[in-house]
Amino acid sequence: DKLRHIVLPQLQPYFAATARSGIALIWKIVLVVELIGRSNGVGFQIYLAFQQLDVAMILPYALSFVAVMLLVETLVVQPVERHVTRWRRRAS
Repeated sequence: DKLRHIVLPQLQPYFAATARSGIALIWKIVLVVELIGRSNGVGFQIYLAFQQLDVAMILPYALSFVAVMLLVETLVVQPVERHVTRWRRRAS
């Protein structure tokens, strides 16, 4: 009971920060794996665009990754964080 009502709520900001960092790390790992292991993946395409200094090709990939990250943040991380911190709104 002490763990649920005292310890976990105090650790929640750290869990949220870890979730955000973990998601960012996962995307980086996916890109590296595609770069190394596939000749037709997104990571490989970005690598080719970098080699050719093709900013017009790099930019759409970068913006699409930003959009996906924002979508995951908005649809997954923030609702979970709101649910976990609902006790703060009730206490105020």
